[in-house]
Amino acid sequence: MTENSPTPEIDVRKVAQLSRLEVAESDIGLLARELASILAHARDLEKLDLAGVEPLSHAADLEAELAWDEASGELPREALESIAPKMDGPFIAVPKVLGGDGGSA
Repeated sequence: MTENSPTPEIDVRKVAQLSRLEVAESDIGLLARELASILAHARDLEKLDLAGVEPLSHAADLEAELAWDEASGELPREALESIAPKMDGPFIAVPKVLGGDGGSA
């Protein structure tokens, strides 16, 4: 990803690890070429003279429609437990996302 990177394949493996994505070894070469192409395009964009160009949040002139969040009642515990992937006593068990073998945020 950078000029100091050992190989694009190592970059792909590192991005996959940081993103917690499982990538097949057979896909590493293709993904490395695609990543190199994306980064080359980004370098081309950096060369553009954008002086005087106002930043946009969207290509079309849109206004966001806002809606109030309103409580609509509680979900019955049985319904919650039936859709939860795993329960740990009275709690919903979720996978650890910070720390662990993939580094920490």
